Amino acid sequence: MKLHNFNTYFFFGVLFLVSMGAFLLFLPFLSAIFVAALFAGIFARPQRLLLKYLKGYPGTVAMLMCLFVALVIVLPIVGIGNIVIGEVAEVVEEVTTDGSQAQQSIRRVAGVILNSPVGGMIESRVGAVDLDSSISDTIANLGGGILSLTENSLGNASGVAKSFVKKTYEGIVGSVLWIFVLFFTLFYFFLDGKQFVKKLMMLSPLKDAHEELLIEKFMSMARATLKGTFIIGSIQGSLGGIAFLIAGISSPMLWFVVMVFLSVIPALGAGLVIFPAAFIMFFLGHVWQGIFLLGVGLVVTSIDNVLRPKLVGNDTQMHSLLIFFGTIGGMSVFGLIGFIVGPIILALALAMWEIYAYEFKAQLKKYNG
Repeated sequence: MKLHNFNTYFFFGVLFLVSMGAFLLFLPFLSAIFVAALFAGIFARPQRLLLKYLKGYPGTVAMLMCLFVALVIVLPIVGIGNIVIGEVAEVVEEVTTDGSQAQQSIRRVAGVILNSPVGGMIESRVGAVDLDSSISDTIANLGGGILSLTENSLGNASGVAKSFVKKTYEGIVGSVLWIFVLFFTLFYFFLDGKQFVKKLMMLSPLKDAHEELLIEKFMSMARATLKGTFIIGSIQGSLGGIAFLIAGISSPMLWFVVMVFLSVIPALGAGLVIFPAAFIMFFLGHVWQGIFLLGVGLVVTSIDNVLRPKLVGNDTQMHSLLIFFGTIGGMSVFGLIGFIVGPIILALALAMWEIYAYEFKAQLKKYNG
């Protein structure tokens, strides 16, 4: 028996095995490497501008860019994460403490609802409601749910969540290692990123034009995510957080983070938090706070339609609905970092389908004709 091309099969078998081994070596640091590649791509333009002024010093430029990323992105996220963790603990304690202001507010809102036509409908369906016992049970479950959700989120989060939020639970050593890998990788991406990309393009069997399309889609969606989600979300969250602070609502930083992530939802965004808060204020008898929050909610929900076309521009042609599902799906699969990873993966998938449609245009026309 003679095996044809045995050396070729053997080579690809060994190549697969050693490649899998290499992948396992990189696996613990994939999130850090991905975030480093993302930052290197997003800040490629500022790096090129800096290189014009510091010709002949690419290492210095790479170091300055890493310092810029640390000051502008990493340190603010670390600070906000620490504040939010503290506010989550305060919210749990306030909600689960008997006789607290939060429990009194919950009882007042529940009482208004039960005394309204809606309350009559509830009693007709489920019978008489014992307000005190029902609220006590609900509060106990809510407190446990918040703690469980927080622990699960921190336990399952990956990437940025592991480095910035989960360090409170798993210790600072893992976070320091993650951040070290991030900036060590980022330095060399700034320094030799173009050579890395050229090497990957040379090894890829795809046409150069298709590879360039995929790279452009990656960079375009990364910029769009940063400008369209992060900047707009930060504006919406900041306005909402300041409004909550003025209206006397506790834990404004926690709500700021919630509104930043909700900003990916078209049309409503942070309004999903602000409008319910306004109606709760009306229920509690705080009229001017309710009117104020309604006004802020209207302004915040209109920001997306005004700023997104100007900030994003031609960076992405993806429909808002796809961006929404890419963001929500990415967060459900990859944790907090998924709000960036999800849309990028979806953009690359759409780019691959564009390549397929172009390469097999004749066959598709024949079958659909």
